Amino acid sequence: MRTLFSQIAVFDECLLAIPFGAETEALPLLALRGELVALVAAGPMAAEDAEPLHRLEVSTLALQERYAHIRRRLAAEIGESGSHRQFLETLADSLEPAAPSDRIFA
Repeated sequence: MRTLFSQIAVFDECLLAIPFGAETEALPLLALRGELVALVAAGPMAAEDAEPLHRLEVSTLALQERYAHIRRRLAAEIGESGSHRQFLETLADSLEPAAPSDRIFA
């Protein structure tokens, strides 16, 4: 489980480092991050996973804040149509808030 948390942390660092204006480059990373978070959510949680789980929740909130502007801007500029709608949906699916319960969303 520690390896999964470490891999997600690496993805989060990369996602947060993507410069403003290049957010579309984040899509593949967001998809991979979502898969890793799904693996974490599917596995059993042990007491020693509490701290990494909290860090995951914090980083998810940071990613939501980081990418919120692009979701709003694209929705306003292009009316959520075509491939841009898919981009917005991918962002929305990948950045759902981490639940404080035993379920985790990417």
